[in-house]
Amino acid sequence: MKFKRVIITIVVGLPLAAGVVLAYLEYKVRNPMDEVSVAKAAARPRPAANPLRNAYFGELHLHTAISSDANIFDARYGPRRAYEFAKGAEVELPGSRQKQRLLVPLDFAAITDHAEGMGTIHQCFDRNSGSYWVPSCLGMRHQILLMFPLLFANAKQDGKNLARYSDSMCGERGAKCIDGAKGVWQDNQRAAEEHYEPGYFTTFNGFEYSPTLQDGGMLHRNVIFRGNKVPTNVFSAMDGFAEDLLRWLDLQCKGDCQVLTIPHNPNFSWGLMFGENNSDGTPIAKESLALRARYDALIEIFQAKGGSECTIGIGTTDEQCGFENIFPACTAEEAKVNPERGQHAPKCVANNDMVRNILKKGLVEEKALGFNPFKFGIVAATDNHNGTPGDTQESTWNGHGGINDAFPEQRLGIKRGIVSKMLNFKPAVVNPGGLAGVWAEENTREAIWDALKRKESFGTSGTRVRARMFAGYDFPTDLHTRSDAIKFAYDNGVPMGGDLSQASAGKVPSLLVYGVRDPNSAPLQRIQVVKGWVSGGEAVERVYDVVCSDGIRPDPLTHRCANNGAKVNLTDCSISKDKGATELSTTWNDPEFDPAVPAFYYARILENPVCRYSQYDAMKLGVDHPSNVPATIQERAWTSPIWYNPRKSS
Repeated sequence: MKFKRVIITIVVGLPLAAGVVLAYLEYKVRNPMDEVSVAKAAARPRPAANPLRNAYFGELHLHTAISSDANIFDARYGPRRAYEFAKGAEVELPGSRQKQRLLVPLDFAAITDHAEGMGTIHQCFDRNSGSYWVPSCLGMRHQILLMFPLLFANAKQDGKNLARYSDSMCGERGAKCIDGAKGVWQDNQRAAEEHYEPGYFTTFNGFEYSPTLQDGGMLHRNVIFRGNKVPTNVFSAMDGFAEDLLRWLDLQCKGDCQVLTIPHNPNFSWGLMFGENNSDGTPIAKESLALRARYDALIEIFQAKGGSECTIGIGTTDEQCGFENIFPACTAEEAKVNPERGQHAPKCVANNDMVRNILKKGLVEEKALGFNPFKFGIVAATDNHNGTPGDTQESTWNGHGGINDAFPEQRLGIKRGIVSKMLNFKPAVVNPGGLAGVWAEENTREAIWDALKRKESFGTSGTRVRARMFAGYDFPTDLHTRSDAIKFAYDNGVPMGGDLSQASAGKVPSLLVYGVRDPNSAPLQRIQVVKGWVSGGEAVERVYDVVCSDGIRPDPLTHRCANNGAKVNLTDCSISKDKGATELSTTWNDPEFDPAVPAFYYARILENPVCRYSQYDAMKLGVDHPSNVPATIQERAWTSPIWYNPRKSS
């Protein structure tokens, strides 16, 4: 009898105990769609618009718990908390529960949660959904890490095969998730509206289209809408290829609905994003390139997954092109493109993976097509998955990927998270990410989106350097010293993102460039102008130092300034206090201008070096700095280009 009672106790007790544990765990689940915004402050008088435009800093690539990959790694904040963080509120970081706050609030933000996960989040967190209790949703809610490879595989695009919906969570042909995504998308819009305060803080409706390639490659695009008129649902990698996304936007977004798209940093695209093939590997058509020219207004030059400006050995010898590169240059064999996939070997970069090369390619393509399909303005972003937009300060950064990098040991690679193991990269190669900057009349959706669309934008590696550039033919040589310099430049030239008309006989473009330092980072060291042009049917480049700090002048032969000698003390991360400048500016004439040759110009502004976040982490733990990344970083900003085309008028 005792034995029977024991068996009965086990048979009855185990399920009961499991039920109690599950009930407790379910009680602890936080549905990110249940967030409520904090009460709005009393309305403030709206600042007057500035016709000469102000610099505003923001985030255009940010994930919250509405993104299933962020959710599985302990992100529990939805868009509302993310907006509050952007405006200066303190939050707890996933995994570590460490308190985090921005040193300076952002001016604008777009929450770009993965379209592929919105329906999944609805099905797995809404108790009234038809999939709430299926095992895969239980795994999602309770952060079973084995779910990540499954989610990753579902978003994979392979040649002509699209990403696929999970049958268990989404039902036949993804119907449950497609329908569920509508409600999540509408709630994201409500969150944006609740936190929009014209004149002070701007929110944008947006999402990320996120197909995954083999070995972690990405063909992602962020989709940013100008106002409240948006499609009724999002478009995911399960719904079509990148070309289908642009066709869908062309059909769905008309009239008051205005939209632009931002290709994800291309260093992870294995040559496909800007190669000779469509996303499915088929030969690219002129119609697809025309859609890109219409919607792809901007490109990410920098984010947490590395720098995408340029790489030494791929069309350049520019010594600054080694900046935060994650992947090496492809060998000749690795650079060969698979004809079925349109991709080269993974985890290396070739010609079509770097922004500068793509800008040069656009000049060549324009002659054949009659338009430039790769005429991008420049922005940067974080791609943060903690719901903490703009969290880019090297000295205070505590990760961006939930439990994957919540602690210094993980960020330095002493311990490895599932993502670094699965994608086989050393954790310290990632960085806090960058910021987008614009010059706009006021802090409103209309003014900032219009600045993005006309490409009067810039990107930074995370600091708040104010970068600006104009070009014209009648700039006085001392324009940068005049109090009316900006008004004169607008009246007599074009700002970054613009087009210079054909030069009259004897005329040479002048560039007005200037940068103002971020008071929470290092002084400025130099401003460089990067020029690309076409010579003999091939695109070439040159980099000019145009103004440098500490009274140093560019060498007339090398076009470079000597190093100003700024130092970083790696024992306490203090920096030279007597080197660098608060502001740098100049009016520069192109010494090698050919009026018959198409060209572009953009400015790059370099700060003095500071400690990289990894050095701060090494100091916290009292360990040696990882050998695979530098202990210091030279933060920078990049302006959008100005294009010169002798075949067109401005």
